[in-house]
Order: sequence, then structure tokens, then C-alpha cells
Amino acid sequence: MKKVIQTPVDFYDRIVPVYDLVASHNIKPYRQIVKRLKISPGRSALEVGCGTGNLTVSLAAAMARVMSIDFSSRMLERAAGKIARRGFKNVTFRQMNAFDLTPEDHGTFDYCFAAFLLHVFAPADRLLLLSRVGRLATERVVVIDYAPGRYRLRYALVEWLEKSHYKEFLQADLSAQAETAGLQLIGYFEQGDFGCWEFSPPASGKSE
Repeated sequence: MKKVIQTPVDFYDRIVPVYDLVASHNIKPYRQIVKRLKISPGRSALEVGCGTGNLTVSLAAAMARVMSIDFSSRMLERAAGKIARRGFKNVTFRQMNAFDLTPEDHGTFDYCFAAFLLHVFAPADRLLLLSRVGRLATERVVVIDYAPGRYRLRYALVEWLEKSHYKEFLQADLSAQAETAGLQLIGYFEQGDFGCWEFSPPASGKSE
């Protein structure tokens, strides 16, 4: 029998029916984090790896314009449904790989968000992604992920299935990695088990 190789996209497409059974508990912390960021009115945001849209909902309420990307079409369908049911008209969804982002092709944004994404990658790819995202942000790059040292068995099981770099991420110095990518840590706070890192991008400019 021919072996079928499962790609990351296949994995995320397949888990959509049960994804929010695990991830729906993120909605309240996301809302609290966005509130604590004190985002000024009229701002734009790029959300990298939006999943089923649990953070997207809070961003849509806080931002004038949001572009949310994911490489899973089924994740995007679920996210778009959440946004439509709430009546938001300011969110654009795109199916794409985050490593393909460029300011020339996709413009710039005041804020770039990456929530529960960086721990999926090995350090070298994590560095590359931070560098890519930093090129599109004019004010802030915001990373939301597991707070350092907050090992939880319930998370570890999910990350094992995902084949992520969860345990390594918990011990990593994210601020040092971001600095190598040209980002400067300007703030950090924790919301429950979640950490929120705020970085200034390498260069500032005017958002579209």
C-alpha cells in the first residue's frame, strides 16, 4: 500500500471539527489582551495564522481594518463564519503561507499579530517568520503564546499531536530571537497562562 504523507495543511484541515473544543478557552484571554494593549482608534492589523478566528473577533472589534491569513482553507471558513455572524465588515481573509508575506505584495499594517504560532516552528524558522512579519508592521509586532515556564499537561498533549516545538519554546529567549530579527522588545505582560510580547519593528512608516 502506498504511504500517504500528511502535510501540515492536511493536519489543520482535519482537526477543524474539534479544534475549538480546545481553543475556545482562548477567546476571553484574547479579548482581555487586546484591551490591555490600548490600541488607538483607526488602526490596521495583520493577523498571521488566524486559525478558526478566536483572536480575529477581538481584533475586528478594536481595529479599523484587519487582514487575517492562514494556510488551512477549513480554518479560514470557520473564522469567516464567526466574523459574519457578528456582523463585522472590516476583515479580509486570505489563504496563504506566512513566509510568503512581503510589504510589496501585501502592504503594511500598524500592528502585526501572531497568536500561538511561533511555538510551532523550530528556532530558525521562528526567526525567519519574525523577520518577515517585522517588515510589514509600522507600529507594533504583537506575539501571544505560552508564557515562559508555564508547562501544562493539557497543552503538551495538543502540541505533541501538532508536532510543535512547544517545550523548547517555553525555555527560549523570545526577546533575543526577535532582536536578531530586527525587533526590539518594548513590553511584556501575562494574561493567565498566556504571554504577550510587544515589539517595535525595524523601521516605522505610514500604514496604507
